[in-house]
Amino acid sequence: MERLEAKNPTPLAGRTLSPVRAGDDLPNSVNSPAHTDDQNRIPFPHDPGRPTTDGLWRYECDPPIPVTEDADVQVERILRDGRLADCNDALARMYGLESASQLIGSRLSDFMVADDPRNRDYLLAFIAAGYRLDGAQSVERAADGSPRSFVNSLVGIVRDGMLLGAWGTQSDVTERMRMEQQARQADTIAALNRLAGGVAHDFNNLLTTILTSIDMLEDTLDPGHVARADASEIRRAARRGAELTRQLLALSQQQVLVPRPTDLNVIVKRATAAVRRAVTTRIDVRTRPAATSAVANVDGEELEQVLLNLATFAADSMTEPGFVEFEVSTTTVTETLTGMPDQVPPGSYVTITVTDSAPAYPSAEGEHLFEPFFGVDLSRAGSGLALATVRGFVKQSGGAVVLERPKVGRRLCIYLTGALMPGGVEVGHGSSSAPSSGTVLVAEDEPTVRLLMKRVLQRAGFVVLEAANGEEALDISRSYTARIDVLVTDVIMPGMGGGELSRRLRQERLGIKVLNVSGYTAGALRQHEALEDGAAFLQKPFTPKTLISRLREVMAG
Repeated sequence: MERLEAKNPTPLAGRTLSPVRAGDDLPNSVNSPAHTDDQNRIPFPHDPGRPTTDGLWRYECDPPIPVTEDADVQVERILRDGRLADCNDALARMYGLESASQLIGSRLSDFMVADDPRNRDYLLAFIAAGYRLDGAQSVERAADGSPRSFVNSLVGIVRDGMLLGAWGTQSDVTERMRMEQQARQADTIAALNRLAGGVAHDFNNLLTTILTSIDMLEDTLDPGHVARADASEIRRAARRGAELTRQLLALSQQQVLVPRPTDLNVIVKRATAAVRRAVTTRIDVRTRPAATSAVANVDGEELEQVLLNLATFAADSMTEPGFVEFEVSTTTVTETLTGMPDQVPPGSYVTITVTDSAPAYPSAEGEHLFEPFFGVDLSRAGSGLALATVRGFVKQSGGAVVLERPKVGRRLCIYLTGALMPGGVEVGHGSSSAPSSGTVLVAEDEPTVRLLMKRVLQRAGFVVLEAANGEEALDISRSYTARIDVLVTDVIMPGMGGGELSRRLRQERLGIKVLNVSGYTAGALRQHEALEDGAAFLQKPFTPKTLISRLREVMAG
């Protein structure tokens, strides 16, 4: 069909569109003879001398569709039999083409995603409105297959009870829709941050009390005591609650991380042992450590938990025996690596690649894989936060996550910034040469937590001084004439917080060590400027073993 030009332009803007019916001056159509008289051609409603960014088009139904057909049948036939009879170059550019000639002759189904319910709703609304519609959105594909979103105003051509086709205008709103989606995601994350910050502090204090009390209770029970099973169940439930809180904070990038030079070979070794305890024997857990120390600046304990989450998530996805493999390596990226969901800028990295034999992720799911609960059977796969929290932790650590596509199974690569480890010391949970006694000043405003911390430290051999707030801790320190080795302080307390308390004590007691503890999120601590960079930190909830280990590590540092 030859290209049709407008002799007498008729702008669409401000017009009310009505379907063309019997008796109207009709454009050329598949059901009418060709004409050479310009007055019988369909006029494109724009002035060729004034370029427009709107797409202008005319579709024909070949063969025509009876308007008495069921609406669903008409939709099927419009998609199948609709063919582009004419358009302008602006429309072609919306599909990534250069000129209208490359687009004319295409079927509607070549570009419109036929199985998208939004498109079916759009066409059903077109029919229900009497074959005219303004501002209707369609979901389509460009010539290269990339998704596009358009807003259309169209009018049908109806004669003798037959739908001959339609003509109208089209605007590309893909970028606007993308920005709106990003805004919605940002609002969701902001709401999640507020939720995490609101519940984390009180919830973590409660969990600290439960976990500490259970550990101390078990220490008083004989190995065969009937209550040990009940204590174990309480601990398991409390740890599950702690992990859910941890995942929410990681998802919203609100964890309080303590990054330091960490040998990832050591972390993977520890994570492997934890995975073997957590998953069934039908899962083979493999490791491929780096030949030399692979050191990254990262919070090792949180990374270990991330690897455990990934492995258990993979195991939950397997319906038959399989494997999970952790591989550590070092690499240098010379040009930006374009991956999904993250890009990796040039630099030196230490990587942990997690490969498993679970069913491969469908490629169409793309970045949605890293959204909370996406594609997860919650009855089988726990919280549904595994991949989302992995990315949240890695992004907060300054790294990147790249999902690769092996021939079989799944593979995810974590890129972390390389670092130097002074003296090549491996990271561990405390040191055997760490002090096992000393004097500790505990400043904690939550009475139950303060009491339990005191009991735990005293049982471990420490002399404990306790204070309910910063001012009281400062008074105790000034009246206590002997040495105080460590201040263990809650970061945020009424009145003088832990940050101010530690600064003043360091001035008055040279050499005193400080261990900060808190159940608040990173955002709350930053807002209060309560935690100095590099300060020793222990996130609530913690167990007696973790508290003692971290305290001895601080004393030995």
